[in-house]
Amino acid sequence: MNARKITQGALLAAILYIIYFMGSFITYFELVSFIVLLYGTTLDRKLAYVSTVIFCILVMLTKGIAPWSVMYLVIFPQFILIYSLLKKITKSEYVYALVGAILSFSLGSLIQIPYFLTAGLKGKELLVTLLLGFQVSIGNMICTVVATLFLYKPLSKVLKRVIE
Repeated sequence: MNARKITQGALLAAILYIIYFMGSFITYFELVSFIVLLYGTTLDRKLAYVSTVIFCILVMLTKGIAPWSVMYLVIFPQFILIYSLLKKITKSEYVYALVGAILSFSLGSLIQIPYFLTAGLKGKELLVTLLLGFQVSIGNMICTVVATLFLYKPLSKVLKRVIE
């Protein structure tokens, strides 16, 4: 990667971190999943991947290294790979919204995997913990779907123009 691409990756990561920080003030309102979708389907895969990894490192540096922040580093770059594969198959924002809904809904449960393992949750405890986590996941899913349907096209055009 040349200096220009590294700078672009850092700026995109900073934008993602600002959106993450702003969303932390409002419970159940998060646009990080949507921005990851936007990056993965609009940008070059390498640039989107690097910016997401830098974002995850920023979160770990500012919020501390915890199981959930490490899971961000595991999950979000994988979402970029899924979205970059998806953009080769289709350009439909409806398909993006559907896949984004599934991935953003599963995000809450995926982040909790270290807690499930360390707490030794089984049976009813695991089920109750998953069900309680779904209220956050449903809010994240709704935000991702609505943002994809209404903001994807204009933001994708702006992002392509700015990056080129």
